[in-house]
Amino acid sequence: MGHPAVVIAVRVVVRLVVMGAALTGYYAANPILFPDDGGGANIGAGLIGFGLVVLVSFAWANVDGRRRGAGPTAATWAIVAMAFGLLWLLGLATIEADDSMSLAERVRFDAFLAVWTAGLVFLPAGVGAAVGGTAHRPDGRRGPDET
Repeated sequence: MGHPAVVIAVRVVVRLVVMGAALTGYYAANPILFPDDGGGANIGAGLIGFGLVVLVSFAWANVDGRRRGAGPTAATWAIVAMAFGLLWLLGLATIEADDSMSLAERVRFDAFLAVWTAGLVFLPAGVGAAVGGTAHRPDGRRGPDET
């Protein structure tokens, strides 16, 4: 198919683009789904966003684990998790930077979010990879009856 590093890079980029686009769409739809009643933060909307990240990470890693095995899938999703955490931090800092805090100050202030988000992606993906990896057959067999 190609050089292994290129294949891994493409897998990582595809996962980042799809997850990022889905999350961007969700946050763009938030004002319609959860109209602001003037009462402050909508914690439920944030929890739904986190839940979607967890669900997508688990399900996609499970499918990957069935196709490629648990080890390669966990390695791919570790890279995805680190990159997603950093990109989430940079996106959030860019949106929330204002006159009171510069972009650099905002990144420094919210740096823990990169670790939190990476964990939010990698932990369910690791479980999904392990579960999917149990169904992986490296020799191409589909089940115990096939020889």
